[in-house]
Amino acid sequence: MQESGQWSTWRSALWSVALIAGSGCSAEPQAAAPAATSQSGAGQLAAVGGNAGTATSSVTSVAGLAAGATATARGGAPGSTAGAGMSGSSRPDRPSTGAAGRGMPVVTGGAGAGAAGSPASTTPPSGPMAPLDCGMNGVAIENAGPPKNRVNYVIVGDGYTAAQQETFVAHVQKAMTKRFSEVIGQPYGRYRKFVNICAIKLVSQNGPIGSGATALDCTGDDQSRLAKCNSSKVNMALMANLPTSFEVDWKAVVLNNDRWWNTGATIMLWSGAHKDAAGAALHEGGHGFHQLADEYNGSDTNCSKEFGEVNVTADNSKTAGKWDMWLGWDQAGATGVQGAISGARYCMSGQYRPSQNSMMNQLFGDKPNTAYNPVSREKMIMDIWRAVTPVDMATPAAGKLDKPGMLQVKVIDPAVVDVDWSIDDKVVAAKGGESFDLSAQTLAPGAHTITALAYDNAGMELVRYKSGMQYGRMNWARSQQKVTWTIEVP
Repeated sequence: MQESGQWSTWRSALWSVALIAGSGCSAEPQAAAPAATSQSGAGQLAAVGGNAGTATSSVTSVAGLAAGATATARGGAPGSTAGAGMSGSSRPDRPSTGAAGRGMPVVTGGAGAGAAGSPASTTPPSGPMAPLDCGMNGVAIENAGPPKNRVNYVIVGDGYTAAQQETFVAHVQKAMTKRFSEVIGQPYGRYRKFVNICAIKLVSQNGPIGSGATALDCTGDDQSRLAKCNSSKVNMALMANLPTSFEVDWKAVVLNNDRWWNTGATIMLWSGAHKDAAGAALHEGGHGFHQLADEYNGSDTNCSKEFGEVNVTADNSKTAGKWDMWLGWDQAGATGVQGAISGARYCMSGQYRPSQNSMMNQLFGDKPNTAYNPVSREKMIMDIWRAVTPVDMATPAAGKLDKPGMLQVKVIDPAVVDVDWSIDDKVVAAKGGESFDLSAQTLAPGAHTITALAYDNAGMELVRYKSGMQYGRMNWARSQQKVTWTIEVP
């Protein structure tokens, strides 16, 4: 896995170009550029600099684009709050998308409206799932729920002609099947109902990549194994195709070729026809979506610095506080015992990784011990909670009740989110489910407060750093949410 001196020279040159032209970190252990995962976010300049809504050039050779349509970035000012009776943390900006952070999702009622002035919901938490609107050229690969309270992952294709659009969809579906698989895809398997996925059909004049002009001008290089696309055209394609209200969290481009061209940055790129495309999509998503570092070694000499990524460290004693609580933990059947293994982030020594192998070390999913290690997996869970809160809606609206009756909260996934019901701060139904019959309770005359506390039931095998502000851990606060009602008993 040691990179050659020739590659070290090539990588330095290529990385200088990448920041301008648009490439990031390759998934191939012998040929990856480092900056896509730096703490400063510099790597996110690669491949896809810019946010949705900032592109100035138009997409070419695209069938059926809705001119003038726009895809909305995550709305709501940082620090905004929910309607009356709901509580939770506001959502900060996310470096993986560059979009403005949104506040609480629109799930509440009562005296206050939901986020962005939306009306309170009075819909019972039941009934069929509403179709996911991915736009006129979009295909819903995963329909997990309302986009305002889900991670929304949008994938476009490049180099797929009009006759190859079903091939594009098949390439996406294959990669997403592995994303949600056991054990390789965890934690996505557990949080599947938290993620919407749209595939946008984009027609190129020529295909595959390398045969002529394509819609997004994507290219790649066999020696560096890096891919790049026209970022303005990528963002324009998203804006033109997606509904105005659709909020994009993660973006990706699938390349129609079988070359080993992959990049993990603000917009992730992978070659859809490569035999290991699904593994590449997982590995590169670790960079672009979760700011994880490569855990393999190389010939870099800048090895004494403490980098910002949570899964590498220059401190092999206390791991710089990054995964002290995971030391000795045995992820049996996956990455094994967690420690401080020498060789990481392109350094033969001086940088340490949590496990002997992992998805961020060796990406090939058909080989053993290539799951995400617990340190990376925990960071990914935190990133998911950065985008959502546990409760989709409450019925009746949070606030003052006229009389006792059935109270309900609809959570994202009852298998992941438990609900404790309390009256006057005393738990009366621990893990009581989404419904609570207040009329069955004996309430003394006077004022009473009823609270539903929804929370992620992840155990110590998934999340150990449940407090703190470093390395993205502040997002765990969003994994619990209170809904509160009051009632006056005569």
